[in-house]
Amino acid sequence: ACPTSGRTRIDLIGLAARVEEALRGCEKPIPVAVKGCIVHGPGAARETDVGIAGGEDCGVHFAEGELKEHLPYGALLPALLRYVEAM
Repeated sequence: ACPTSGRTRIDLIGLAARVEEALRGCEKPIPVAVKGCIVHGPGAARETDVGIAGGEDCGVHFAEGELKEHLPYGALLPALLRYVEAM
């Protein structure tokens, strides 16, 4: 996860903690990005196998360098977990 900044509009720390907890038992060597800044987050998240970046109560899901979907905040974690499970 990236450090928070004045641009962060989601609960980045809470989301990153939930991602860590959900992936704790995952043994797949998958780099995962959790970004809170809509300005820099999408570019950084694109550089990982799977990532999410948040904006104003919303976010985007990236996988393998491509934007997969725009989502409401509450759907970011489930989308990321579905993708990791499918890998």
